[in-house]
Amino acid sequence: MPAALPKLVLLAALLPAAAASVPAAASSLEIRLDGTPSVFVDAGGRVSACGLRVFGIEEMPAPSERLRTVDISILFGAETVARDVGLVKAGSMEAGAAALAGRQPMRPLAVSDGWLRAGGGARTEPLPGSAPAGADEPNVLRYLADARALLAVVEAALAGEPIEASVVRTGQAVHPVYRGRLTMDGAARQRLTGCLDALLAGAGR
Repeated sequence: MPAALPKLVLLAALLPAAAASVPAAASSLEIRLDGTPSVFVDAGGRVSACGLRVFGIEEMPAPSERLRTVDISILFGAETVARDVGLVKAGSMEAGAAALAGRQPMRPLAVSDGWLRAGGGARTEPLPGSAPAGADEPNVLRYLADARALLAVVEAALAGEPIEASVVRTGQAVHPVYRGRLTMDGAARQRLTGCLDALLAGAGR
């Protein structure tokens, strides 16, 4: 088990209780979910933020034969960790298989909700007044969420356990819950673990 997990478990235990657990949806869709860590450092070389991007592609059945992405990132910064919150960013894009084969750009879809959760635990929920519209990416949802649910997702991802992700695409009737074990190689896991260790130590956790 990665070294950061005991620290994450301890920190989650010390945080205020999160929203009530939501049962796993029966209609969850198993897809490949890829995880990409991000590490940010300040001018002095100290870790200032750690991120994890969860990305998957849903292949729509015939006759649609289109592809939709689920793209959700979480970010912990020194300031947000001190406030027991983290940032969530959720987006989605769509394209036909032929367009992708021709390397044509995908079409962004407006997202009104997006979340992650570990197992059958609590999903990430926007804190009141924490979802400002982004002028640079109007179709992308951003919000601050309780750190407990975010840390549970990171803990599950590092342990190789299944996580769930979903985005609500404006104007579309069906909003699947995607499920899978996050695909990350050993180097990526170590990078995320080291970042979190440094960030939590800097925050006195």
